[in-house]
Amino acid sequence: MRNAFECLAMVFVGGSLSLGCVLSSDPPPAQTLGPLLEATGHIPVANLQDKPAKDEKPAETDKEAAEDAAFEKRIRATAHYAAGVAHRERGENEEALEEFFQAAITDPSNEKVVMEVIQMLLVAKQQEKVFKLLIKATEDKDAPANLHALLAASYLERKKYQLARVAAENAIRKGPKQIVGYKSLIQVHRAEIRDEKKRNQAIRKVLNQALKQKQVKTPFKIELAVTLQAFLLLDDRDSKKLKPEITRLLDESWETKPENPLLLEALSRAYRSAGSHDKATEVMDLLLQKLPNNPLVLLQAARGHALAGKLDQAKIHIDALLKKFPRNWQGHQLRAAIAMDQEEYPLAAKHYKEAIRINPRIEQLYYDLVSALLSDDKPDEAGRELQEAVDRFEPNFLQSYFGAMIHLQKDQFAEAHAELLKAETVAKAEDPDRLTHFFYFQLGSTAEQSKDYKAAEKYLRQSIKIKEDYATALNYLGYMWADRNENLDEAKAFIARALKEDPDNAAYLDSMAWVFFRKGDVKEALRWQLKALKNAKEDDPELLMHLGEMYAATGENKKAREYLEKAKAVKDTRDDIKAKIEAKLKALDESP
Repeated sequence: MRNAFECLAMVFVGGSLSLGCVLSSDPPPAQTLGPLLEATGHIPVANLQDKPAKDEKPAETDKEAAEDAAFEKRIRATAHYAAGVAHRERGENEEALEEFFQAAITDPSNEKVVMEVIQMLLVAKQQEKVFKLLIKATEDKDAPANLHALLAASYLERKKYQLARVAAENAIRKGPKQIVGYKSLIQVHRAEIRDEKKRNQAIRKVLNQALKQKQVKTPFKIELAVTLQAFLLLDDRDSKKLKPEITRLLDESWETKPENPLLLEALSRAYRSAGSHDKATEVMDLLLQKLPNNPLVLLQAARGHALAGKLDQAKIHIDALLKKFPRNWQGHQLRAAIAMDQEEYPLAAKHYKEAIRINPRIEQLYYDLVSALLSDDKPDEAGRELQEAVDRFEPNFLQSYFGAMIHLQKDQFAEAHAELLKAETVAKAEDPDRLTHFFYFQLGSTAEQSKDYKAAEKYLRQSIKIKEDYATALNYLGYMWADRNENLDEAKAFIARALKEDPDNAAYLDSMAWVFFRKGDVKEALRWQLKALKNAKEDDPELLMHLGEMYAATGENKKAREYLEKAKAVKDTRDDIKAKIEAKLKALDESP
């Protein structure tokens, strides 16, 4: 699993710290984190710089000197900042950045300037200066929590886990009602602790600490809910305790009716992640009232309604989006997906084509279009669109997989099997998660239809190995053996396992009847076959043919003909089944 917490990087300056491999030496701890280090217990008091006792008041002259020094620093910092602005206006970006850096390093108590300069430095990829500035800024006893959290992230990049942990703990201490410190400490635990059990326990302790905070603001609650959701992806053993906490945090946030659009979007996303799609759509509808002409809001509102199963409402939002922004390819993609869900395949294909026309670089759109065309029984057109993807993009699993599906729709079973084998090779090398029980069932069934029974058995067994209770594969393999009059005992056992999963399935009942028929127990075969006929939702030519054969075996030719004629009358019967039915009717005509 990905690391669910990889996405929880600090976002104060528009992105996580991404520091280079060439690292400067770290300053002494006392210079790095200042007097707060003593309270953490991570370094002894003797290592700290001398400082006056708590009851020792500075002399008046010292106070005046400190004020003068602070004023002088502000003057020099302002001068550097003004010089930076002048350089920037002349297009001298490197000189401007240096002056801005000097402004921040000269007066690191100015949080607004420090954060602004950190963002500039990150964009310019000057990570060493970011690190130096954070060191300087966090020496100030009044440095805010977010600067300590950024310092923790910087230390973490350098694999200085102890110092990162101290900085993260200081972030929590400086801002116990801000989520940033808790997320920062979680990041440290993720990197520092190798044992999964101990790591999860440490993270849970941090989350418990955050949950104990009282009278926190809405942003804290939303972010904490999202962080709890991420933790459950790592360890869901306490889901019964944590899920109600997530709901509480989100509901309390919603009750405040936040006005900030960013908060509303975050709350909607959190509700959606928690599976509360109705609440998510309520929040998005409020956001839509505030930003009625924003394409992203319209799109998210439509997506939220779609996930909540309110497809008609989703279509209203999508149609409004596409009317105002007809070149929004994501809107066409979502409209196509809704059409697919409602089995409006031509409409889905139309919107997928438009999405591709607007943004031909999105590879997945081509495969979605192929799927829509196959659903609309247009394999030739699907083949042409797939070729467009093959020509444009690197070879991959989906190209071979959809190639197989196109051949399969044309009853080209050997070609379909060959394409699936190519897809398997690609998946083994690049994406093993693609090799599911269903994929191996498809490999087995196409092999069987190509009359490669040995390969069919191999792949169907592999499907069952991956998912032992996969009734479709159990029945398919069992019936294949019974139809070939081989391995009947194992066939019976496999079909019984399928029936355990779905006792009233007419196809599985028919398979069991066929096993008994092959074993020579026609009476028991008839009992199972009649039960299959009773459970069938519509006339099935193979089921009716089997019943006719069984009656023929008992000498009841009149009944045999009755069911064979019914089988012959079923429309859209496969050619091989039609031939079998005709042969059996002919045999009845020729019997004495």
